[in-house]
Parts: sequence; structure tokens; C-alpha cells
Amino acid sequence: MNKKIKYTKQMLEYLSWRLFQKMYGAMEWAKEEAGTINELVEEARNKLTDDQIKIAENRVLRMSNEYGEQKLEELREQHWGELGDDDEDYDYGNDDFIKFDVDYNQKFYEIWKSAVAKRQTVKLKYDSTTSGVSDRLVDPYKSSAPYGEGYCHKRKEVRKFRFDRVIDIEATDKKFVKHKN
Repeated sequence: MNKKIKYTKQMLEYLSWRLFQKMYGAMEWAKEEAGTINELVEEARNKLTDDQIKIAENRVLRMSNEYGEQKLEELREQHWGELGDDDEDYDYGNDDFIKFDVDYNQKFYEIWKSAVAKRQTVKLKYDSTTSGVSDRLVDPYKSSAPYGEGYCHKRKEVRKFRFDRVIDIEATDKKFVKHKN
């Protein structure tokens, strides 16, 4: 169950072409070039299993989120001085005047919320920033998009899970009792 999943050369090739396709899609370029990129993405995709595609697509989503968050932070730092120290109406302790919306799979979030309500263990394929992609059993305690909190059987402790890092989720038949501590 807790097998760590490694990226293959084919997965990295697909990831590279998908990221290029996503970046390229934000630009206005020639249709022939877009067609060639789409062909290269499809060629790389055909070398992967469905599970490998899910993992790579999740990484594309996460990298897009992380890029957006990084750019927003750069804007905050660059324009912080424009607010001025004499701005009496601005709460300097709360710099969340601009927030980045984390993109995640709404269907996965709904499965998590349902499992919280039913006190039902879920099986996650999760892409952790520290340990990579792994399968986990989690007893979901609460949800507040884009995060959920629950007992991770792998780590043997209550953890926060970010929904843009969930590659796949399914409810199990196992019920759980939430421990007080």
C-alpha cells in the first residue's frame, strides 16, 4: 500500500511536453506549431499507463499553482512599498490583500467531504513535497478547501493534505472513529 512511485523517463518526457503545451497555450503562435506540440504530447502520452498519466497531470497542475503563487509573491514584494507606511486603513498584519486561488480537482474534494461526513477511510494517491508520490490510507477529519485534515495511516499522525496534491482518491468500506487526541 505505501509503495513510493518513481518518475520514469517517459513520464518526465510527457510532463515536459505538457508544461510546454500549457505555456504555449497562453501565447498566440502559429497553428502549425500548436499542432506539432499537440502531436508530441500525444506521442509521449501513448507511452504511459493511465496511472502514470494521472501522476504527470497532477504535477502539471501543481507546477502551475506553484508558479502562480511565486509570481504573486514577487508582485507583493515589488509593490509593498506602494502601500506606504502612513496608510492608516491598511492592516499590515494581514498581507492577504491578494490571494492566489489553488486549482484542484473538485470531484476529489467532494469525495473527501463525503468521507468526512460518513467517517469513512479513503485511499489516496498523494504527491507529497517531501516524500514524492505514494499511496496512503487516511481517516479524513475535516475539510476546508484547498486543504483537508485527517489521520494518515502511513505517517501514524494527523496531517494536512492539499487537494492539488491528490492524484486519485476513493472511499473505502472501512469506517473509523475519530480519536479525541
